Amino acid sequence: MQSVTDSLFPKKILSLFPRPGFWQYLLLLIPVTIIAYQAHFPVVMTFILAAAALVPLAHFLGEATEVISDKTGEHLSGIINATFGNAAELVIAIVAIKSGLIDIVKYSLVGSIIGNILLILGLSLFVGGIKFGNLRLSPVITGTTTIHLSMAAMCFVVPSVFAKEDSVLALNKYSVGIAVVLLLVYFVGVFYSMVNRENKEASQVIHEDIEATAPKWSLRTSLIVLISATVGLVYMSEILVHQIEPLVEATHIPPAFVGLIILPLVGNVAEHSVAVGTAMKNKINLSLAIAAESSVQIALFVSPVCVLIAGLFGQNFNLIFNKIELITLAMSIGGTWLVVHDNKSNWWEGFSLLSFYLIIAITAYFL
Repeated sequence: MQSVTDSLFPKKILSLFPRPGFWQYLLLLIPVTIIAYQAHFPVVMTFILAAAALVPLAHFLGEATEVISDKTGEHLSGIINATFGNAAELVIAIVAIKSGLIDIVKYSLVGSIIGNILLILGLSLFVGGIKFGNLRLSPVITGTTTIHLSMAAMCFVVPSVFAKEDSVLALNKYSVGIAVVLLLVYFVGVFYSMVNRENKEASQVIHEDIEATAPKWSLRTSLIVLISATVGLVYMSEILVHQIEPLVEATHIPPAFVGLIILPLVGNVAEHSVAVGTAMKNKINLSLAIAAESSVQIALFVSPVCVLIAGLFGQNFNLIFNKIELITLAMSIGGTWLVVHDNKSNWWEGFSLLSFYLIIAITAYFL
C-alpha cells in the first residue's frame, strides 16, 4: 500500500535527500497549506500553515546554495552566496512589494537585521555560554562584524536623515541612486573577501564548518533542489502575503509587529537553527559570522534590490525609514557592539540581547 509520503512526494524527489527526516516531513505542510488556501480555511490557520511551510523550503534552499558554492569553485561561490544567502527574505519582500505592503516590507528589513544580531546571536551566546562558560570571540570576526553592522546602520540612517520630503518621484530617484551604490559596495566587498588573505582564511574556516554538516548532493541534485525550493518559496510567499491584511483585520495585530517580528522569524528560522547548533558545538565564532553576514546581506543586497524591483510592479519603494525603525536598529547595533567589542562573551550577555529583542517585540505589538 502506498504511503501518504510517497503519494505526495514521489521516490525520485525523496531520493534527493539523504534520508527522510525532520526537514523532509515538514515539506508535507506545503500541500496542507495549498488545501487550506483553496478551501478558504480561517485566515489565522492559513497564515500559520504558510509560514511553517516556508521554513523547510528556506532550509533546503540554504543547503543547496552551500553545496553549489562548494562545487563551483572559490570565485563563483562568493557570487552564489551573495545572491542566494538571504533568498527567503528577498522572495517574501518582493511578493509583499508586489501586493503593495511597502510599510510592512520596510519593517521586515529592519526586523531581519535586529533578529540576526539580537535573537540569533543572543540565543547562540546564551546556549553556548551555559554549556561552555566564558566564550572567546575571534578578533578578526568581531572586527568584521563591527564594520558590517556599522555599514548596515549607515545604509538605513543616512538616506532617511538627509532626505527631504519632496515629491515621491524625487525620493524614488534618490533611493535608486543609493541602491546602486549599496549593491556596488556589496559586490566589491564580496570580491575583497575572496582575494584578501586574512578574510579568505577566516571565510575558509567558516565554510569548512558549514560544509561538514551539508548534505552530500551532486551539483545536478543541488540545482534541482535550489530551483524547486525557490519555486516553492514564491508560491508559499504568495499565500502568506495574501493573508497579511485579513490577519491584521481579524486579529488586530499591528502591521509593525507583523513586519518587525513575524516575517523575519519565518525567513530566518533555518539560520537560527544553524547558528544555535554551532554554538552548542563550541563554534561561537561561526554563529557570530552567520548573524553578521546575514545582516549585511539584508542592508547591502536585499534592501537595494527591493528598491530596484519595486518599479517593475508599479510600486514606490524608497530607503526612507521612520523614527521607530531607525532608533530600534541603532540601539540594537549599539548593544551588540558592547557585547562583542572586547572579544569575549558569556550567557548573561546573550540573555541581555534576548531580553532587548523581547522588549522590542512587546513594544511593536502595542504600538
